[in-house]
Amino acid sequence: MKQEQQQMVDKMREMTAKGDDFHTEYWSRFADFENWHFWLNIVFLLAPLILLLIFIDRKRIFQILFFGFAIHALMNYLDSVAVLKGLVFHPFPLTPLMNINLSINTSFIPVTFMLTYQYCINRNKNVYIGGIFASIGTGIVLGGFAKAIDYIQLYHWMNLGFIFLFDYLQFVTAVLLVKFFMYLGEKKGRKDQMIE
Repeated sequence: MKQEQQQMVDKMREMTAKGDDFHTEYWSRFADFENWHFWLNIVFLLAPLILLLIFIDRKRIFQILFFGFAIHALMNYLDSVAVLKGLVFHPFPLTPLMNINLSINTSFIPVTFMLTYQYCINRNKNVYIGGIFASIGTGIVLGGFAKAIDYIQLYHWMNLGFIFLFDYLQFVTAVLLVKFFMYLGEKKGRKDQMIE
């Protein structure tokens, strides 16, 4: 590696370590277990998972869980970019280790979307329309509530309309991923039947 590049790498590591130290100090002063927002994070993390354990369709469990995993991954990637670019800030993170909203991205929204997806496929409803309603719930209703209690702060051009749009695009992307992998599985199954 060139010396100039190594110097920049070292500087970025130093700045990241300082930022991490500052974030940890902030969390311990304003967002730890003595703050009611911490306990709201716990509710947003655990309550949806308990509901999922109760209501998930066990006949389609892998399909629904794969859909939820796709949502979980997309949510966390997108939130990380939004935080890094200064569009979103979460003043009350669950842990000082990550600046993303772990409870919402990992549990609340994925479970909401999973149960919506399950409802639509089990009752032959249009999954894309179901996704619109779920995204209104997560992007506009939940987003508005989160904004009202300073659970999230939005900057520059970011607003609740964009959160709704990003939520819906993630929902559609997860649906398409599930369909794609189910298609691959069915294609493999047809080939196996032809061989037998």
